Amino acid sequence: MAYQHAVFAIDLKAFRDVWGRENPALGDDIRDDQAEAIASNYEQFEEDIVQHGAPVVARAMYEIFAGRPEKSRHGFQYGYALKLIACQLGEQVGGGELAWFDELLDPLLAQARCPSVEHMMGRGVLPLEIPRPTDFPEIGTVELGGCANGIEALALIRPLTTDPTTLRVIDEVRGWFETAAKSKRGLIWFVY
Repeated sequence: MAYQHAVFAIDLKAFRDVWGRENPALGDDIRDDQAEAIASNYEQFEEDIVQHGAPVVARAMYEIFAGRPEKSRHGFQYGYALKLIACQLGEQVGGGELAWFDELLDPLLAQARCPSVEHMMGRGVLPLEIPRPTDFPEIGTVELGGCANGIEALALIRPLTTDPTTLRVIDEVRGWFETAAKSKRGLIWFVY
């Protein structure tokens, strides 16, 4: 099954610097530039917000800026707030529909004695200390050094297959790593 994904090349230090630094200007910019995404989030999660006390995504974002997420039971909204911040501070290098590709790449990575996709992609590594989403969005973080390692691993496994789908995935993921590495940034990704 394919899910939506968004991958951002981003200065991880600048991203982490939003934590605990009240930043009304950045919040206003995000609210203005991403009003449609904020409204869509409300429509999608209205029941969780109204009946179960989940914060609206803009509130979750301001709690991140304050360094005090208050609704630990609703980690998903903090995850979506991270995505709003990443959209504003980073460059989207991948997105759309993509099935998780560990089944395609893990056998090749094992053959080349490289870390698994989960490790290479920093799956489950949160860039900030938000309440962990229990389901979606899935979040991962790759530091700059991890991007260089990913480029190397994918270059090693590319000659091991002729399957066009696998080759397309290798090239797409390697493109994410290369874009981030060229600009000395890391990656933050979301699956939702």
